[in-house]
Amino acid sequence: MNLRVEIKNLYKTYTRRKWLFGAGEDVPVLQNVSLSLPSNHVLGLVGESGCGKSTLCKVLLGIEKPTAGTVLVEGKNVAELSKAQWKELRRVMQVVYQDPYGSLDPRMTVRQLLAEPLDIHGLYREKSAREQFLRQLLEDVGLSHVYLDRYPHEFSGGQRQRICIARALALDPKILVADEPVSALDVSVQAQILNLLKQIKQTRKLSILFVTHDFAVARFLCDDIAVMYQGRIVETAPAQEVLEHPLHPYTQALLAAVPQVGKTLAPALTERNEDHMVQGRCAFAPRCGQASIACGQKAPVLIEKNPGHWCACIGLEKGEKK
Repeated sequence: MNLRVEIKNLYKTYTRRKWLFGAGEDVPVLQNVSLSLPSNHVLGLVGESGCGKSTLCKVLLGIEKPTAGTVLVEGKNVAELSKAQWKELRRVMQVVYQDPYGSLDPRMTVRQLLAEPLDIHGLYREKSAREQFLRQLLEDVGLSHVYLDRYPHEFSGGQRQRICIARALALDPKILVADEPVSALDVSVQAQILNLLKQIKQTRKLSILFVTHDFAVARFLCDDIAVMYQGRIVETAPAQEVLEHPLHPYTQALLAAVPQVGKTLAPALTERNEDHMVQGRCAFAPRCGQASIACGQKAPVLIEKNPGHWCACIGLEKGEKK
């Protein structure tokens, strides 16, 4: 299997500075994260706000440096790349952010926004060829070429996100990092953007890392799903397997909270405690109704309970039924 992205034992720690003479405190954000993204595949990264999903994207994109571990993109270690090598890698990997309002420079027209990456990489320098390319690029995301000379404030949120997607596709990347690209949109517009991403994935053979906190969205788009809790991957499997046979109590709680017609919502999880985000014990134990004494004594590791279905739970290590 050809892997576009491979993340091995990734750790990311920030130092929380204290005032005056206090010593800094290390805050772990990612702990021993391992993931892989094959070609022409959509990997959904699911978890509640603050669990480390966006930090993982920042490390993958080179915005943040890993504290430990390895991040390989097309076989290249992103922590060791020079500026020139990063420029080359930008043609392979692009990003679509959550906020379409903050992602576009209000002083630039759509033509200028889409042409900027072409100028940086020296593509389509001939005027007529560039014009034809920009028109086709907008049509590929469902917008008319008459919008090329308009400014971002003249568009709705869904249209702006389509422009963001078009800009990401301008360099014909092989990998797309989508950091909650529909969470700021209305539900009807979300469906349109998800359909667009699915179409683009099929026509361009894209590999997509799709970050979301919504299992309903992940169900529609993703081939595989990885569930993250407080910086750790607690479960990963093919999407249908995770949705129909969740093993980890956290995954089960998230799925139980998805609204369904004729179904009473499950009780909400208790508020998490950041003090439990430490190595040496299960971070989810304080909120888990199935926790035992062993859960507070050691950190669980991912084990393969079924073919391709990995889960990190002390109860599963003991062979207990979840």
